[in-house]
Amino acid sequence: MTLTSKFKKDLQTLRGASNGDFYLDVKNPKLYKKVRRYYQNEGIDFSGDPLDDYDIVMDLVFADLSKRSVEVK
Repeated sequence: MTLTSKFKKDLQTLRGASNGDFYLDVKNPKLYKKVRRYYQNEGIDFSGDPLDDYDIVMDLVFADLSKRSVEVK
């Protein structure tokens, strides 16, 4: 299951957070935990440092959302 299919209703929020408009872990901590868990289940290893882990998650979200927009066009 892809990020975009799993979090269909939250794509705008994820796009805003990945663009740096706001911090997802502050604005919507439950969604952040779900997204982090999704990537963990996909095999991504996290450092354990909350700031580094947040950056990793947002980089992955940005990449997945960018990939989707390229496929749609």
